[in-house]
Amino acid sequence: MRLDSYADAGVHVAIDLVNRLVVQQDGGERLDTLARILAVDPGSVNQVRDEHVPGFVALGEQLHSVVADLARGDDDAAATRLNAMLSAHPAHPRLAKEDGRWRMHHHPSDAPPVQMWTSICAEALGRLLAAGHGHRVGVCSDPNCGRAYVDTSRNHTRRFCSTTCQNRAKTAALRQRRRNALLAAESSERDRHRS
Repeated sequence: MRLDSYADAGVHVAIDLVNRLVVQQDGGERLDTLARILAVDPGSVNQVRDEHVPGFVALGEQLHSVVADLARGDDDAAATRLNAMLSAHPAHPRLAKEDGRWRMHHHPSDAPPVQMWTSICAEALGRLLAAGHGHRVGVCSDPNCGRAYVDTSRNHTRRFCSTTCQNRAKTAALRQRRRNALLAAESSERDRHRS
């Protein structure tokens, strides 16, 4: 699945805010982490200051709740949360000329960074949900992870946030199967000796 570039940015920034500011809480300087997340929009990176970090963490927490709703298949709860976010920070479509091209933006031109990205992320996830693709947002199946992801595969089968988590889960499952087979063989051997 391919989103348009604007929606793509909003969804991916939402997932990054959840993962890097809420789930894994990147060590180090949060402002640097935020700058890496918002790198899709250099103008945002230039505007963001230390005082914006708590607002972005709060946004990440709100988005984490939306992601959890979508991962559970509770589209109604996700829509309720997204509507609340959009009511507080409404999207205002407008055209802006950038690098000689007209681009559609979905936030007021003078919006502060947290409000701007709240509008962008909520609107992008809302469009995803409205298009019937809410099921494509998930939480990693590795019980030790918890990171969010958006499934852009054609067959809608993604269950892990990364290949690393997928491989770790497969290795753990293989070890458990081997352990179970060994225990079953030992139990069978004991039963045979008792007979």
